[in-house]
Amino acid sequence: MEYNVHTLPNGIRLLHVPSASTISHACIIINTGSRDEPEGKAGLAHFIEHLIFKRTEKRSTNQILNRLESVGADLNAYTTKEYTCIHASFLNPYLDRTLDLFNDIIFHSTFPEEEMDKEKSVILDEIASYLDQPEEAINDDFEDMLFAGNALGNNILGTVESVSNFTREDVINFRKANYRTNEIAVAVLGDYSFNSVVKKGTKHFSDVEENSPS
Repeated sequence: MEYNVHTLPNGIRLLHVPSASTISHACIIINTGSRDEPEGKAGLAHFIEHLIFKRTEKRSTNQILNRLESVGADLNAYTTKEYTCIHASFLNPYLDRTLDLFNDIIFHSTFPEEEMDKEKSVILDEIASYLDQPEEAINDDFEDMLFAGNALGNNILGTVESVSNFTREDVINFRKANYRTNEIAVAVLGDYSFNSVVKKGTKHFSDVEENSPS
């Protein structure tokens, strides 16, 4: 696969894969997941992935969601043991809008307490549903044995106890420790020149302070 990479001075990497399609795809990947969770904080990486959609310094939850949905785009995210990914699919003219939103939710989320309480309830429901699936429980037991004593053995959702006890300080500390610019890549697949992707990526991410989420 043909692709190009440019690294900004703050360490954020910009990747471009050319495509002739009228639909583009972009993602921002942070090299952190459940493997990096402190002891007793299982599920914290996934919890933060939920929270970044809830409020930023300049946008409400509805404004975050409507920013791309209003132009027919799709925005979503997921967490793995190794990394966290926020991704979007959109018509080609909306790359600027997408990268602007990525910057906002990753580097300017405010994590209000009331939104934390709501997301705890959402994730606790996810855990309850998950526990009703025996095949998933078997997989969890296997990973717990395989990675005994290591956070890689954590269930990505966390446990009822760990999720219930998350604090805003936990969230802030994890983000500061792991959402570092040299661990972040922004990838774009679309009908753009590489120079155009670099220009737009520089516009939206060059001002991010090196290795220090604002």
